[in-house]
Amino acid sequence: MGEQVRLAKSELRRRILAARRERSPELTAVASRTICDQLARLVGFHLASHLVAYAARPGEIDPSALVARGIGRGCPVYFPRVTDGGLEFLAAPPDALRPGAYGVAEPQGGCRLSPEHPGITFLVPGLTFDGDGTRLGRGGGHYDRALADYPRALRLGLAHDADLTATVPCDTWDQHVDAVVTERRLLWAPAGRAFKESVT
Repeated sequence: MGEQVRLAKSELRRRILAARRERSPELTAVASRTICDQLARLVGFHLASHLVAYAARPGEIDPSALVARGIGRGCPVYFPRVTDGGLEFLAAPPDALRPGAYGVAEPQGGCRLSPEHPGITFLVPGLTFDGDGTRLGRGGGHYDRALADYPRALRLGLAHDADLTATVPCDTWDQHVDAVVTERRLLWAPAGRAFKESVT
């Protein structure tokens, strides 16, 4: 069973990455602006005391407009950094990020996000998501291991609507998001229903 899931994930990654390569940067930029505008209207975004974002790779939804809004209202913003143990999230301004592991921009230092911090909202990248909040990443398992340490945080997956999948193959260790946000819709997953009333 595990081998079947692994092969299904590999095929889905190949398909989504091929679609990304065909998509114009302009289309991704428009989708990014629309998604950021949609999220900025969520009460949950304004209630976040600690915002975790990411530096977008080519083809990924870029959350930088939300980062700017968060910084503008005095909310600390954290970015992931790859370590020997997986990912850590460090507070840093976007202009302090430098190419790190896999060529992705990451912080060089800063205060570390603690699972004990209140009001944490994660903006989570992914190749694809499904309606249950199942996420498919690039295969390293970094986000799955890291998110497991923050069970009380609100997790929002950002993706192109065309990249969503009816069912994402899932292993027992895979971490789900509470909602998926695309340029067309906001989909609350079963795991996020407890958040829904308080953040919309």
